[in-house]
Amino acid sequence: MEPATVAPGPFSPGIAVASLVLLVFTILLLYLKPKSSIKSPKVEPIRRASTAAEEDLSKPSVRILYGTQTGTAERFSKQLGNELRRKYGDGTLVEVVDIENYKAERRLPKERLVLFLMATYGDGEPTDNAADFYSWICNEVEDVENGVKDRYLEGVHYGVFGLGNKQYEHFNAVGKRMQTSMEALGATPICRRGDGDDDDSIDDDFEKWCTDLFAALDAQPALLGAAAAEGTGSDTLAAYRVELLPAGSKAASPFPDGSGSSAHDPYWAVISEVRELHTAASDRSCVHVEIDISGKSQLKYETGDHVGMYARNSEQVVARMACLLGLPLETSFRLHAEGEGASGDLDAPFPGPIQLSTALAYFADVLSSPHKDALLALASCATDSKEAEQLRLLASAAGKAQYTDYIAKQHRSLMEVMEGFPSAKPSLGLFFGSIAPRLAPRYYSISSGAAKHPRSVHVTCAVVRDVMPTGRIHDGVASSHLQRCKPGDCIPVFIRRSTFKLPDDTHTPVIMIGPGTGLAPFRGFIQERQALIEDMAEVGPAVLFFGCRNRAHDYIYEAELDAAVESGALSQLHVAFSRAGPVKDYVQHHMESNGAAVWELLQQPGACVYVCGDAKNMAKDVHRALISVAASQGSMSSSQAEAWVKRLGDSGRYHKDVW
Repeated sequence: MEPATVAPGPFSPGIAVASLVLLVFTILLLYLKPKSSIKSPKVEPIRRASTAAEEDLSKPSVRILYGTQTGTAERFSKQLGNELRRKYGDGTLVEVVDIENYKAERRLPKERLVLFLMATYGDGEPTDNAADFYSWICNEVEDVENGVKDRYLEGVHYGVFGLGNKQYEHFNAVGKRMQTSMEALGATPICRRGDGDDDDSIDDDFEKWCTDLFAALDAQPALLGAAAAEGTGSDTLAAYRVELLPAGSKAASPFPDGSGSSAHDPYWAVISEVRELHTAASDRSCVHVEIDISGKSQLKYETGDHVGMYARNSEQVVARMACLLGLPLETSFRLHAEGEGASGDLDAPFPGPIQLSTALAYFADVLSSPHKDALLALASCATDSKEAEQLRLLASAAGKAQYTDYIAKQHRSLMEVMEGFPSAKPSLGLFFGSIAPRLAPRYYSISSGAAKHPRSVHVTCAVVRDVMPTGRIHDGVASSHLQRCKPGDCIPVFIRRSTFKLPDDTHTPVIMIGPGTGLAPFRGFIQERQALIEDMAEVGPAVLFFGCRNRAHDYIYEAELDAAVESGALSQLHVAFSRAGPVKDYVQHHMESNGAAVWELLQQPGACVYVCGDAKNMAKDVHRALISVAASQGSMSSSQAEAWVKRLGDSGRYHKDVW
């Protein structure tokens, strides 16, 4: 419709003034009209770090870059950012950045101080979000060492805190490489490298490193300036601005339907099959799940890749959490990271509008133990003064023993802590900003071969169900979710590329060791070899060492493995049953008893060893067995055999997919 046209008329000053007053009054009413929202905690918004383009170059600055897979490095980075702001106040720019979003080639040479908090994932690999940066800096080091480039970071100071687990052979490999890379490029370390061990107390390791870092900064005031006067620095809890929406508002999908190529772009795939792999005699559960990806033609995987998925909390957990927050499950809201009421280092808000039930299902990790920053946030909203005092004690250095006894040793979950301190009812903005971490995606080795099942991803998942010291029954979020799934259900998934692949030459001998669900990628390998045989291709020898507790309980895929031996996809199958007799029998025992055959295969050109499963015990025992075989069959001393196995790995012939 065309707008109506008003004919010009004679000018009337009185009418004009009255109209102007009315217009201003109307604008003021609209501007001051209250919006429905939930109040955030009474904290002052921090001054967000400027972008490189608008940064005040007159101020000292520090960049904190994190590479994370489970969220710990990100949590530590934000915690460190807050401590630096508290220490130096507004006179210093502090920026916490996901290293995936950092323009290193342009920004790194201009930094005054940069701190790297880098986790090591898998067998000495960088995390997904750090992979591109890691590759780039390794190439830069190579260029400097080859004389292609000069050492161009000589004006940059840096610090490194690595996160890993000492049960893995390549403990903190990425953190160590970051240190040597920065040194090779000419940068100057501000303090010693920190090595966080998740198998012990990684929070304590981080606190010790921070103590060293702050001492080093105090000794070099030229880097960040003098510390702010006590009480003048920023001390802010991260909280979103929360916009309450009318009941029945159309909800957005928790994850937009994407390509499935990364964790940032998952695809909503359809579950086509879920079946139990253990027999009725077993007191445990392991499920076989098939995920249909035919609806996304460009989504492909290779045999040996991983599938990542976003699982959800159970309905029972969601209902308990909504009760603890004092809000109906159908509460509809939207989070905002900017504007009045938003504060602190915040992740991008999850999609909205969203119902509380969906947000708690997909975006709140409430079954893990809360960290100390979450306890401080709970203390800030506790209406009972004794509860607030106790929460602050648990979060403090003075309350370390109490935290260990009450939370760490008991594996007490965030949900249990909130039930124990009922007066602490945080706003949604504080809860999702500072208290409940985001649920991280779970990764599984794909247990199907791409040649046989190009449009279907198979997962072999042991269902986690443990009794915690508090008496709580802990059901693994992802495994129990998969167990609950029915054909037709949808789940957000993505493919994570892996280097755990069969040799390019199909004639190359392979030795596979994988007890329990460690069989998963080898099932894919066997299917790949079967497809080659059906195409009349020649394949080399393939030996599998598999282990389970009891043939009658948990011998998963038994019929398939027998058929693989029959067809030639497997040359030999050795099965260890650890609970079937008076003496425990494991895969490493079968490796040693078949040492001559193992050694003979390993003498063939390019022969490869693959290990999949538990890193803490099995992988180490297999490694020792391999050294034992080399020593006994190769007539070597223990040190010579150890060196031989190391060369096997260095030459790309010893592969591990362990967790």
